[in-house]
Amino acid sequence: MFIDRMIDVRADIRDVYEVWTLFEDYPYFMDTVETVELQDGDRLHWVATVAGETCEWDAVLVDHVVDERVSWRALDGRESGEVRFEKLAGDRTRVSYQLEYDTAAWQGRPGDVHRWMDHRVEHDLDAFRELVEATD
Repeated sequence: MFIDRMIDVRADIRDVYEVWTLFEDYPYFMDTVETVELQDGDRLHWVATVAGETCEWDAVLVDHVVDERVSWRALDGRESGEVRFEKLAGDRTRVSYQLEYDTAAWQGRPGDVHRWMDHRVEHDLDAFRELVEATD
């Protein structure tokens, strides 16, 4: 399954990028995420609560270009994604988020998983925008 979302943030691209790449701070704007731990420079260990159960997985950063993009893939194949940053007029930044995921790797029926993932991404991006704009 695939999710493609975009938000505009009222902040400079450098600030937006810096907040996004503070991986260990993801629980501040991602409700289901308990912890993200950066290991060995390009590996992330995730702990999240999904459908009332704790899930853990590792992901690797595949591409990381300052102020431009961050992409990753889970080592178990559950998901891969990319976030792109684009400077807009004034102090505004567009954040484009793409996520491809395997519904079988997550708890529940495929339709329920898709609705949950879609809601999760939408909510997390809104919370990210609020966090960045509040600190700007």
